[in-house]
Amino acid sequence: MSRPSGAIDAGPLAAADQFQFRNGDRVVLVGNTLIEREQLYGYWETLLTALNPDKNITFRNLGWSGDTVFGEARAGFGTPTDGFRHLKEDVLALKPMVLILGYGGNESFAGPAGLPRFLKGLDTLLDALAPTEARIVLLSPLRHERLAAPLPDPTEHNKNLELYRDALREVALKRGYWFVDLYGFPQEREAPGARAVHLTDNGIHLTAYGYWRSAFSLACGLGFTPATWKITFDSRGNRITAEATDVGRDPVAPMRLNVKDSTLPFSPSPKVVDTNGNDFTTRRILRIHGLEAGGYLLKIDGRAAAVATAQQWQRGVQIAPPTEASKQVEQLRKLIIEKNRLYFHRWRPENETYLFGFRKYEQGQNASEVPRFDPLVQKLDAEIAKLRTPVVHKYEIVSNGGAQK
Repeated sequence: MSRPSGAIDAGPLAAADQFQFRNGDRVVLVGNTLIEREQLYGYWETLLTALNPDKNITFRNLGWSGDTVFGEARAGFGTPTDGFRHLKEDVLALKPMVLILGYGGNESFAGPAGLPRFLKGLDTLLDALAPTEARIVLLSPLRHERLAAPLPDPTEHNKNLELYRDALREVALKRGYWFVDLYGFPQEREAPGARAVHLTDNGIHLTAYGYWRSAFSLACGLGFTPATWKITFDSRGNRITAEATDVGRDPVAPMRLNVKDSTLPFSPSPKVVDTNGNDFTTRRILRIHGLEAGGYLLKIDGRAAAVATAQQWQRGVQIAPPTEASKQVEQLRKLIIEKNRLYFHRWRPENETYLFGFRKYEQGQNASEVPRFDPLVQKLDAEIAKLRTPVVHKYEIVSNGGAQK
């Protein structure tokens, strides 16, 4: 059930032999910095949420910077054994139905000699989480991105990362888990002639733009594939066809359409870059037959969206998503970020030592306030569920004289 990562050069993502999310799924992300920092940007969760508008899926992020399969970073003032116990208990308490695990990046610094220990620790962790009966996705570590000096040459480290990536793939194959190879995705910007756009801040940790880019590789790895949005219609109202969207015609105005997309568009890039035609843009083609010669303006929700001649409309014009739809998905992403922020304070309060640890005799009485985050998180879950669903947008074609595109 391994799926390769890869660039999506056009189109929204559509289901095709994909990892099957189910209505009511509780997805728990566990791993190192790659997982923890995703909650700061929300691009992964936003895309997976938008791709499943008909399903109630909740996400909880249990990532911990510097973590390994041994739970060492979670030990606090205790031992690695305590850290592993915390890791196991935190996951089991959430009763996940889907587990997305991101490990191997930190362990890879031990090189080939450390691989057997990593695999043993991984097996121990997977066995410990088996009682959840969750469907499990294993993520490969990222490739170490080459950045300018004084940051180190990543060549040798990448050789080790490949070893750990391959080992994770074998474990997934043996256990019947889904495997997503994220190792190759940072290479996408290194094609000859492409403008350098860094995906990490230090070669290892993704920036906002890196998470935006990697969201597509994650979706590809889960089996979602590009699907072109397309509407073709006759200006006289005789016929209409559509892909990746539902279209209704205004009965009294054949040049007006009520359009409801299958999914929301993806969030706009956090960085405007020269991509040499390589970016993950949503390909949306509107084709109109039977227009009289001249120029025509497309309005979406009353806003000017595109201008082209009758001949160009007949060939098909690439258009952008509705402005309001892009605003909706960004609002969705911001809600997801806020939900994750509140949940982070629920399960990792900053003064944990005073609330639950060896100094709880001083302020342990305040521990009762921590569960008060629960209704706040649940409220945002409900708002996310409403916002993930596309709404109808009004498309209208009007004469624009002899205007050219």
